[in-house]
Amino acid sequence: MSSISVIATGNMVSALAGRALAEGRALDVFIADDDAEAKVTVSAFVESMGMRPLDTGPLAMARALEHATLLHLGLVAHSVKHTNFFLGVNILS
Repeated sequence: MSSISVIATGNMVSALAGRALAEGRALDVFIADDDAEAKVTVSAFVESMGMRPLDTGPLAMARALEHATLLHLGLVAHSVKHTNFFLGVNILS
């Protein structure tokens, strides 16, 4: 019997990603999974699209990624008032 790996990624990537990438903006894609090999495969796929994969830890972190989507929607509804933004990470090193 073959094994199947479940991986959470792309929760925060919207239709605007193509435009942002064309403008040379870096986009983060959060990845959660228990299978290290699957993370490598998905990370390579994300990088091939010009985005930066960020490992958030085990698959249990998928719940946090889903909540980040709710945060994004809350910002659209209550303060930002449009969808022309992305949640991401600024690395200060």
